[in-house]
Amino acid sequence: MVNKIAVIGAGLMGAGIAYVSAWNGFNVSIVDTKQEFVDKGMERIRTDVMTGIDKGKISMGDAEGLMSRLKPTVNLEDAVKDADLVIEAIFENMDVKKEIFAKIDAAAPSHAILATNTSSLSIDELATATKRPDKFIGMHYFSPVPAMKLLELVIGEKTSDETIAAVETVGKTQGKTTVRAKNSPGFIVNRILNPALLEAIRMYERGEATKEEIDTAMVSIGKAPAGPFSLGDFVGLDIAFNAMSTLYREIGDCFKPPDTLKNLVDAGHIGMKSKKGFYSYGADETEPEPPKGADPQWIVERINIPAIREAMILVDDNIANEEDINMAMKLGASWPMGPFEMLKHFGVDKVRDFIKKLQEEFGDCYSMPKYLG
Repeated sequence: MVNKIAVIGAGLMGAGIAYVSAWNGFNVSIVDTKQEFVDKGMERIRTDVMTGIDKGKISMGDAEGLMSRLKPTVNLEDAVKDADLVIEAIFENMDVKKEIFAKIDAAAPSHAILATNTSSLSIDELATATKRPDKFIGMHYFSPVPAMKLLELVIGEKTSDETIAAVETVGKTQGKTTVRAKNSPGFIVNRILNPALLEAIRMYERGEATKEEIDTAMVSIGKAPAGPFSLGDFVGLDIAFNAMSTLYREIGDCFKPPDTLKNLVDAGHIGMKSKKGFYSYGADETEPEPPKGADPQWIVERINIPAIREAMILVDDNIANEEDINMAMKLGASWPMGPFEMLKHFGVDKVRDFIKKLQEEFGDCYSMPKYLG
């Protein structure tokens, strides 16, 4: 049973995880390497709490209770020494994470579960830094943590059923909807989102449609909350490039980041935060390109069907089930329909024919999934 949680890293994700944990009754230690980082994380939590009070979502008494359950520190050993669950939420670097997990493993009690909030790194490789691979699991939260309802549980080769059940209970207590994925590149959400962005950029590079046509079609016809280019700029093209590069490294050439994306990142044009990405923001806003006259319905199918195909591969490879995949894409990526709901919407025969044509034109990166027979 988990009562005490230690969160490693007081950045945006770590502070969010600590907030939802303390808000839902857990005692939480939050630790970082420098006092200024811890102070910044606590300030972020206080701001969230004050916003909750102002909106009438949190009473002053509840707010005081929440803050009293938080213990900020710069001492890693002290933070984890009596923890039932340790959640690491630092930046995406395999070597640094492994180094930290070796320290956590040495200092945490033998019953403690160790979890990582990685969005792309191998759970099995991270677990090798510890002597408890059966108590090691991925808990992939989505940003902003207080608002996003999805929690991807990433199950390693040696993760025990008891560990899975314990973190599932924690996630539900935190107010999250949990889905399960076996350890594999990109897990569910990033694995399926990447083909959608890839296809959009490839269509643009081939001159089949403009960025504006693609984004407009995906919002107006596809009912997506944002088009792929706008979404990429919002999330950060550096983050999108790193996620795609991980898949390219792990799975192969089908996920190779397109030159357009690489060139933007190399130039420091990483989206809204740098005032320039696929689009420009601010004084030098770029004029839209003249339209190519692409059919909006075709654009939606051309982007969504490769993503549906990727979802089928996850089922074929026994990485996740249809229900969890649908839920993950709706809650984690704000898709209006899950991939298997889209499959029904488009029709199985149409999707099969579409993939067959893609394979004939572009090769085996569009091979037919076993799911379609």
